[in-house]
Amino acid sequence: MNKTRIGNVEVTALLDTPLLMNPHMFMPQVAEQMIAEYAHLLDERQLMTMSITTYLLRSAGKNILIDTGLGARKRPYFPQGRLDESLREAGLTPADIDIVVHTHLHIDHVGWNTIDAEDGSKRIFFPNARFVVQQREWDYWMQPAHLEDPANAYLVDCVAPLENSGRLQLIDGEQALDEHLTFIATPGHTPGHVAIGVYSAGERAVVIGDASHHPAQLDHPDWSPSADVDPVLSARTRELLFEAAIGDGRAWIAGHWQYPGFGRIVRLNGKRVFQAL
Repeated sequence: MNKTRIGNVEVTALLDTPLLMNPHMFMPQVAEQMIAEYAHLLDERQLMTMSITTYLLRSAGKNILIDTGLGARKRPYFPQGRLDESLREAGLTPADIDIVVHTHLHIDHVGWNTIDAEDGSKRIFFPNARFVVQQREWDYWMQPAHLEDPANAYLVDCVAPLENSGRLQLIDGEQALDEHLTFIATPGHTPGHVAIGVYSAGERAVVIGDASHHPAQLDHPDWSPSADVDPVLSARTRELLFEAAIGDGRAWIAGHWQYPGFGRIVRLNGKRVFQAL
Protein backbone atom coordinates (compact mmCIF):
# COMPACT_ATOMS: atom_id res chain seq x y z
CA MET A 1 0.00 0.00 0.00
CA ASN A 2 1.11 3.57 -0.66
CA LYS A 3 1.30 5.40 2.65
CA THR A 4 2.77 8.57 4.08
CA ARG A 5 2.75 10.21 7.49
CA ILE A 6 1.92 13.79 8.31
CA GLY A 7 2.96 14.13 11.93
CA ASN A 8 0.74 11.73 13.85
CA VAL A 9 -1.66 11.17 10.95
CA GLU A 10 -1.12 8.17 8.68
CA VAL A 11 -2.43 8.64 5.14
CA THR A 12 -3.04 5.61 2.89
CA ALA A 13 -3.87 6.00 -0.79
CA LEU A 14 -6.69 3.62 -1.72
CA LEU A 15 -7.01 3.27 -5.48
CA ASP A 16 -10.57 2.99 -6.73
CA THR A 17 -9.59 2.85 -10.39
CA PRO A 18 -7.08 4.21 -12.89
CA LEU A 19 -8.71 6.74 -15.19
CA LEU A 20 -8.01 7.67 -18.80
CA MET A 21 -9.65 10.87 -20.00
CA ASN A 22 -9.89 12.33 -23.47
CA PRO A 23 -8.71 15.96 -23.32
CA HIS A 24 -11.34 16.89 -25.90
CA MET A 25 -14.03 15.80 -23.43
CA PHE A 26 -12.34 16.78 -20.19
CA MET A 27 -10.95 20.22 -21.12
CA PRO A 28 -12.32 20.83 -24.62
CA GLN A 29 -11.37 24.51 -24.74
CA VAL A 30 -7.64 23.73 -24.30
CA ALA A 31 -7.44 20.14 -25.56
CA GLU A 32 -5.06 20.78 -28.44
CA GLN A 33 -2.75 22.84 -26.24
CA MET A 34 -2.83 20.09 -23.61
CA ILE A 35 -1.81 17.51 -26.21
CA ALA A 36 0.96 19.72 -27.57
CA GLU A 37 2.48 20.75 -24.23
CA TYR A 38 1.93 17.69 -22.06
CA ALA A 39 2.41 14.67 -24.32
CA HIS A 40 4.61 13.17 -21.58
CA LEU A 41 1.54 13.03 -19.32
CA LEU A 42 -0.63 11.33 -21.96
CA ASP A 43 -0.70 7.72 -23.08
CA GLU A 44 -0.10 6.51 -26.63
CA ARG A 45 -3.71 7.34 -27.55
CA GLN A 46 -3.29 10.91 -26.26
CA LEU A 47 -5.47 10.22 -23.23
CA MET A 48 -4.79 11.88 -19.89
CA THR A 49 -3.45 9.34 -17.39
CA MET A 50 -5.25 10.03 -14.13
CA SER A 51 -6.74 8.09 -11.25
CA ILE A 52 -9.64 7.99 -8.85
CA THR A 53 -7.98 7.65 -5.47
CA THR A 54 -9.58 7.89 -2.06
CA TYR A 55 -7.57 8.46 1.10
CA LEU A 56 -7.72 6.72 4.45
CA LEU A 57 -6.59 9.00 7.26
CA ARG A 58 -5.87 7.40 10.62
CA SER A 59 -6.28 10.38 12.90
CA ALA A 60 -7.05 10.72 16.61
CA GLY A 61 -7.91 7.03 16.87
CA LYS A 62 -10.39 7.08 13.98
CA ASN A 63 -10.40 5.67 10.45
CA ILE A 64 -11.48 8.56 8.24
CA LEU A 65 -12.15 8.01 4.54
CA ILE A 66 -11.92 11.00 2.22
CA ASP A 67 -14.46 10.37 -0.58
CA THR A 68 -15.67 6.97 -1.77
CA GLY A 69 -14.86 6.75 -5.47
CA LEU A 70 -17.05 5.44 -8.28
CA GLY A 71 -18.61 2.45 -6.61
CA ALA A 72 -19.61 -1.02 -7.77
CA ARG A 73 -22.37 -0.01 -10.17
CA LYS A 74 -21.80 0.19 -13.91
CA ARG A 75 -22.00 3.80 -15.07
CA PRO A 76 -21.80 5.25 -18.58
CA TYR A 77 -18.31 6.49 -19.48
CA PHE A 78 -16.73 5.27 -16.23
CA PRO A 79 -15.10 2.01 -15.10
CA GLN A 80 -16.32 0.21 -12.01
CA GLY A 81 -14.45 0.99 -8.84
CA ARG A 82 -12.43 -1.39 -6.69
CA LEU A 83 -12.29 0.48 -3.40
CA ASP A 84 -13.65 -2.62 -1.66
CA GLU A 85 -10.53 -4.52 -2.76
CA SER A 86 -8.23 -1.67 -1.76
CA LEU A 87 -9.77 -1.64 1.71
CA ARG A 88 -9.15 -5.38 2.07
CA GLU A 89 -5.55 -4.90 0.96
CA ALA A 90 -5.20 -2.29 3.71
CA GLY A 91 -6.49 -4.82 6.25
CA LEU A 92 -9.85 -3.13 6.74
CA THR A 93 -13.51 -3.88 6.19
CA PRO A 94 -16.21 -1.29 5.45
CA ALA A 95 -17.32 -1.64 9.07
CA ASP A 96 -13.93 -0.29 10.21
CA ILE A 97 -14.55 3.16 8.72
CA ASP A 98 -15.65 5.62 11.39
CA ILE A 99 -16.11 8.77 9.29
CA VAL A 100 -16.59 9.43 5.58
CA VAL A 101 -15.77 12.98 4.52
CA HIS A 102 -16.99 14.19 1.15
CA THR A 103 -14.99 16.93 -0.52
CA HIS A 104 -18.00 17.29 -2.83
CA LEU A 105 -20.83 15.22 -4.27
CA HIS A 106 -19.80 14.32 -7.82
CA ILE A 107 -20.30 10.79 -9.14
CA ASP A 108 -16.67 9.70 -8.68
CA HIS A 109 -16.57 10.76 -5.03
CA VAL A 110 -19.73 9.17 -3.61
CA GLY A 111 -20.06 5.86 -5.45
CA TRP A 112 -19.32 3.46 -2.61
CA ASN A 113 -21.68 5.22 -0.20
CA THR A 114 -24.28 2.58 -1.02
CA ILE A 115 -24.58 -0.79 -2.71
CA ASP A 116 -27.67 -2.47 -4.14
CA ALA A 117 -29.32 -4.90 -1.73
CA GLU A 118 -31.10 -8.03 -2.96
CA ASP A 119 -34.49 -6.41 -2.35
CA GLY A 120 -33.57 -3.48 -4.59
CA SER A 121 -32.97 -1.03 -1.77
CA LYS A 122 -29.80 1.00 -1.33
CA ARG A 123 -27.70 -0.27 1.57
CA ILE A 124 -25.09 1.93 3.23
CA PHE A 125 -21.74 0.30 2.44
CA PHE A 126 -19.98 1.68 5.53
CA PRO A 127 -22.37 0.57 8.28
CA ASN A 128 -20.70 2.34 11.20
CA ALA A 129 -19.65 5.58 9.53
CA ARG A 130 -21.06 9.04 9.78
CA PHE A 131 -20.96 10.98 6.53
CA VAL A 132 -19.79 14.59 6.73
CA VAL A 133 -20.91 16.96 3.96
CA GLN A 134 -20.90 20.72 3.65
CA GLN A 135 -24.41 22.16 3.98
CA ARG A 136 -23.96 24.33 0.89
CA GLU A 137 -22.88 21.34 -1.17
CA TRP A 138 -25.80 19.25 0.04
CA ASP A 139 -28.35 21.97 -0.64
CA TYR A 140 -27.02 22.52 -4.17
CA TRP A 141 -27.22 18.88 -5.27
CA MET A 142 -30.47 18.07 -3.47
CA GLN A 143 -32.40 20.62 -5.53
CA PRO A 144 -35.21 18.88 -7.47
CA ALA A 145 -33.74 20.04 -10.79
CA HIS A 146 -30.55 18.10 -10.04
CA LEU A 147 -32.21 15.04 -8.54
CA GLU A 148 -34.60 14.72 -11.47
CA ASP A 149 -31.90 15.03 -14.13
CA PRO A 150 -31.28 11.54 -15.62
CA ALA A 151 -27.58 12.39 -15.84
CA ASN A 152 -27.56 12.59 -12.04
CA ALA A 153 -29.03 9.17 -11.31
CA TYR A 154 -26.08 8.57 -9.00
CA LEU A 155 -27.48 11.21 -6.60
CA VAL A 156 -30.58 9.08 -6.08
CA ASP A 157 -28.48 5.93 -5.66
CA CYS A 158 -25.58 7.18 -3.57
CA VAL A 159 -26.35 10.52 -1.94
CA ALA A 160 -30.07 10.90 -1.24
CA PRO A 161 -30.18 7.67 0.86
CA LEU A 162 -27.90 9.36 3.40
CA GLU A 163 -30.62 11.84 4.34
CA ASN A 164 -32.74 9.38 6.34
CA SER A 165 -29.93 7.06 7.35
CA GLY A 166 -29.25 8.75 10.66
CA ARG A 167 -25.61 8.98 9.64
CA LEU A 168 -25.49 12.32 7.80
CA GLN A 169 -23.74 15.29 9.41
CA LEU A 170 -24.09 18.61 7.59
CA ILE A 171 -21.59 21.30 8.53
CA ASP A 172 -20.91 24.89 7.55
CA GLY A 173 -17.57 26.32 6.59
CA GLU A 174 -14.04 25.79 7.80
CA GLN A 175 -14.57 23.72 10.91
CA ALA A 176 -12.18 21.33 12.59
CA LEU A 177 -13.01 17.65 12.18
CA ASP A 178 -10.64 16.62 14.95
CA GLU A 179 -7.42 17.86 16.55
CA HIS A 180 -5.47 17.30 13.30
CA LEU A 181 -7.97 17.82 10.46
CA THR A 182 -9.73 20.98 9.29
CA PHE A 183 -12.04 21.75 6.38
CA ILE A 184 -10.74 24.34 3.91
CA ALA A 185 -13.27 26.10 1.68
CA THR A 186 -12.23 25.56 -1.96
CA PRO A 187 -15.28 26.53 -4.04
CA GLY A 188 -15.48 26.59 -7.81
CA HIS A 189 -15.46 22.99 -8.93
CA THR A 190 -18.72 22.81 -7.01
CA PRO A 191 -20.29 25.44 -4.74
CA GLY A 192 -19.53 23.68 -1.47
CA HIS A 193 -16.27 21.98 -2.40
CA VAL A 194 -13.77 21.60 0.44
CA ALA A 195 -10.21 20.41 0.84
CA ILE A 196 -8.99 18.78 4.04
CA GLY A 197 -6.10 20.41 5.85
CA VAL A 198 -3.88 18.13 7.94
CA TYR A 199 -1.90 19.79 10.75
CA SER A 200 -0.01 17.48 13.10
CA ALA A 201 3.23 17.62 15.08
CA GLY A 202 4.50 20.59 13.10
CA GLU A 203 3.78 19.03 9.69
CA ARG A 204 1.14 20.00 7.14
CA ALA A 205 -0.69 18.55 4.18
CA VAL A 206 -3.77 19.25 2.10
CA VAL A 207 -6.07 16.66 0.55
CA ILE A 208 -7.31 18.69 -2.38
CA GLY A 209 -10.35 16.78 -3.66
CA ASP A 210 -11.09 18.14 -7.14
CA ALA A 211 -9.61 21.59 -6.63
CA SER A 212 -7.06 20.43 -9.21
CA HIS A 213 -7.33 17.49 -11.58
CA HIS A 214 -4.00 17.48 -13.39
CA PRO A 215 -0.40 18.75 -13.06
CA ALA A 216 -0.83 20.85 -16.22
CA GLN A 217 -2.84 23.23 -14.07
CA LEU A 218 0.34 24.18 -12.22
CA ASP A 219 1.29 26.13 -15.35
CA HIS A 220 -2.28 26.93 -16.35
CA PRO A 221 -4.54 27.32 -13.31
CA ASP A 222 -7.17 28.79 -15.62
CA TRP A 223 -7.52 25.46 -17.44
CA SER A 224 -10.82 24.44 -15.92
CA PRO A 225 -12.43 21.09 -16.75
CA SER A 226 -15.92 21.00 -18.16
CA ALA A 227 -17.20 19.68 -14.82
CA ASP A 228 -16.31 22.90 -12.98
CA VAL A 229 -19.52 24.65 -11.95
CA ASP A 230 -17.77 28.04 -11.75
CA PRO A 231 -14.58 27.95 -13.88
CA VAL A 232 -13.42 31.43 -12.89
CA LEU A 233 -13.75 30.77 -9.17
CA SER A 234 -12.20 27.33 -9.60
CA ALA A 235 -9.13 28.86 -11.25
CA ARG A 236 -8.80 31.39 -8.43
CA THR A 237 -9.06 28.62 -5.83
CA ARG A 238 -6.38 26.56 -7.60
CA GLU A 239 -3.98 29.49 -7.71
CA LEU A 240 -4.42 30.10 -3.99
CA LEU A 241 -3.89 26.43 -3.15
CA PHE A 242 -0.78 26.14 -5.29
CA GLU A 243 0.81 29.21 -3.75
CA ALA A 244 -0.12 28.17 -0.21
CA ALA A 245 1.50 24.78 -0.80
CA ILE A 246 4.70 26.43 -2.00
CA GLY A 247 4.61 28.97 0.80
CA ASP A 248 4.58 26.59 3.76
CA GLY A 249 5.79 23.35 2.17
CA ARG A 250 2.65 21.39 2.99
CA ALA A 251 2.36 17.98 1.35
CA TRP A 252 0.03 17.84 -1.65
CA ILE A 253 -2.42 14.93 -1.80
CA ALA A 254 -4.30 14.83 -5.10
CA GLY A 255 -6.76 12.06 -5.87
CA HIS A 256 -7.01 12.61 -9.64
CA TRP A 257 -3.30 13.08 -10.26
CA GLN A 258 -1.51 9.84 -11.03
CA TYR A 259 -1.73 7.37 -8.16
CA PRO A 260 -0.87 7.72 -5.32
CA GLY A 261 -0.94 11.51 -5.67
CA PHE A 262 1.50 12.25 -2.82
CA GLY A 263 3.98 15.08 -3.34
CA ARG A 264 4.97 18.67 -2.79
CA ILE A 265 4.73 21.71 -5.02
CA VAL A 266 7.91 23.75 -5.27
CA ARG A 267 9.09 26.63 -7.42
CA LEU A 268 12.10 25.86 -9.62
CA ASN A 269 13.48 28.34 -12.12
CA GLY A 270 10.32 30.39 -11.82
CA LYS A 271 7.96 27.47 -12.50
CA ARG A 272 5.72 25.47 -10.21
CA VAL A 273 6.84 21.84 -10.15
CA PHE A 274 5.32 18.74 -8.54
CA GLN A 275 7.81 16.55 -6.68
CA ALA A 276 6.50 13.13 -5.69
CA LEU A 277 7.04 12.04 -2.09
